[in-house]
Amino acid sequence: MLSSLAQLAELLGDGALMLQVMAFCQDGLWAMRDELGWSPESTMQEDSDHGETNNSGDILETALILGRWGLAEYYHDAERMLRGHLLPAQLRDASFIEEPPNPDGVDGLRDLADRHLGAYGFPAPYGHKSVGKARGNLSFNMDIVGGTVGSLCEAYREVVRAEATGHWVNMLFDHQTDAVRVQSPYGGEGLVVEVREAGPLFVRMPPWVERAELQVAGVDEAPTWTNEYLFFAHPPIGASIRIDFPLKDHGLTLSQRLHLRPIRVRMRGDAVVAMENFGAELTFFEPYE
Repeated sequence: MLSSLAQLAELLGDGALMLQVMAFCQDGLWAMRDELGWSPESTMQEDSDHGETNNSGDILETALILGRWGLAEYYHDAERMLRGHLLPAQLRDASFIEEPPNPDGVDGLRDLADRHLGAYGFPAPYGHKSVGKARGNLSFNMDIVGGTVGSLCEAYREVVRAEATGHWVNMLFDHQTDAVRVQSPYGGEGLVVEVREAGPLFVRMPPWVERAELQVAGVDEAPTWTNEYLFFAHPPIGASIRIDFPLKDHGLTLSQRLHLRPIRVRMRGDAVVAMENFGAELTFFEPYE
């Protein structure tokens, strides 16, 4: 409901409706999500940390629309959801899946591991399996895959956006279009942006970046700040602009009111370095120590 109302508000240019969406994101939505975008399958579930990724996907899509509306803090929320939950929750190692007996050659039982690669399902914040009662079984349902991948398509579209005002780098992932190439700072070699088509450049900076610690190289004209973006009025064409800042280590505790117990997380920038997993199997991150 929330993401569709955000879509409607954007389509109609309805500012009052968009403000209602934003108000719910700031208040009521926190009964249905945690700080990294995890969302329970049901708000009435008990004794389980299991979630549902297409719920998280709709929260992501809502944040992307609010970011596009001019509320840059929601792009930060979207990037942290992607790095901290949705991308880690994809099934990328299916080696634990065992082929069942299939003497009758039933197609639905064939090549289960390979056919599930890339799937999404009902993860906890820390892994594919929840501690506690959990959902009853480990599953990767295709309707969940459909909803989640659709949301990821919207995120991919929004990483770099081109419009009449210029080139907008909204999330700091490796990305390449005909107009802009981005090298993510999380690869260890700094944030690098190359503009390939003329136009002003806007690069969103995370709120934890200290402006005094920011270093920019590759341009003759110093950038200015507009909202949460570094603004380059005349970026060089075909040359690399390097933007350096430390990826700061900090702690985060995921909401106790949604989880079986508080979940401690160690972050570097907007990426999870380690997370408490309470002995669960099939985890996404290094254990929190």
